[in-house]
Amino acid sequence: MLRYPGPTPSNTNRDAKYSVVHGKSGGREVRLIYRVSSSEKYLLTNDRHEKLVKMVDDVKNEVNGVPGGAFYINEYSHVLVPHPDGGCVYAGSYGDLLWFEFDGQRIGPVPPPGLAPGDHWVGPHVGILYVLCAGATDIRYEVASGQRILQHRLSDVVGQENARRLARRLAAVKGYQGGRVYMNEDRHFFAPVNGPQGLAYLYLGPLGNDPWFPVPDVLGPR
Repeated sequence: MLRYPGPTPSNTNRDAKYSVVHGKSGGREVRLIYRVSSSEKYLLTNDRHEKLVKMVDDVKNEVNGVPGGAFYINEYSHVLVPHPDGGCVYAGSYGDLLWFEFDGQRIGPVPPPGLAPGDHWVGPHVGILYVLCAGATDIRYEVASGQRILQHRLSDVVGQENARRLARRLAAVKGYQGGRVYMNEDRHFFAPVNGPQGLAYLYLGPLGNDPWFPVPDVLGPR
């Protein structure tokens, strides 16, 4: 079992994660809680990812003694399963994107054609948390180990100018006060923003060709 050495999700909202559940037909499915507003959500499922379901269930059986439950897929296609003691366990790599049917449309991590930065984010809220530093000077994430917290800054690996350029692009929508931003498995950013109607999620754009954190080392035994 390999504890994941990179950034791990810390959002406990139910719509910020995928889950493996029992399907209506008796099989195993991937479920997404799709929230369209603060008062309306839908349970969407996909039964076409048997390999992914097995990857998650294998780890769940190992760490919890029972299959099923929450998992994430990050921007490196790494499948992350939360560990009861904190952090996540690496379950393997899975490159296929997850799509769900909703109201005659396909819902997934790829934005629909024409969606521009600043528009309402219509995709799932599943993503890996990063922090846009105040003043749009950098982007960081933290890894906790017991009482020790290590902070990783993008500028340390790509240089201050590269990190600042990406941070400013995100801040053009998120705001220069900084705060939480998320990246999904297709490398698109979105972020929660307080507006007149309450909390909303806005699209910040793709990572594109901007330099990013290196792929975490997951070559160790599980």
